[in-house]
Amino acid sequence: MLRHFLLFCVLLGFWVLLSGHYDLNSGQDRYLFGCGVASALLTTLLSARVGFLYEEGRLIRIFLRQPPYLLWLLWQIVLSNWDVAKRVWSPTLNIDPKLVRTPYRMKSELCTAIFANSITLTPGTVTVLIDTEKREFLVHALADSTAAGLADMHDRVKKLEGED
Repeated sequence: MLRHFLLFCVLLGFWVLLSGHYDLNSGQDRYLFGCGVASALLTTLLSARVGFLYEEGRLIRIFLRQPPYLLWLLWQIVLSNWDVAKRVWSPTLNIDPKLVRTPYRMKSELCTAIFANSITLTPGTVTVLIDTEKREFLVHALADSTAAGLADMHDRVKKLEGED
């Protein structure tokens, strides 16, 4: 029950922060604030019904560990953009596209999704398929060097779960 209340508070706080409608003296702001409360409540109820809060019990811990990872990912995106730009503008077009199978060991679906999205966000690589039975991704990479950083990315996402 505490998880549900915390999720509701975080969602409502995020809504208020983004909307700026918190002056309850205005009729229009009261209505919009009510819409925000209803939206946060509906999202919380749907999350509870689907079981998201119980399956992702480490959600807060993962959330708190994300800022260093996001900074690292942002830097990787910058480096990959530079690498892809050099490859595209090179007269020899130094690319060797290939499909690479990358195993993963994440326990939570959230961290698996974070890993898959991080691969796709990084230029030069795209997650094509997630095979949950074999626990591996099929990744399209422009060259061997673009696929070389996948193991490091996997280890960093694994740390989000609390596994070092």
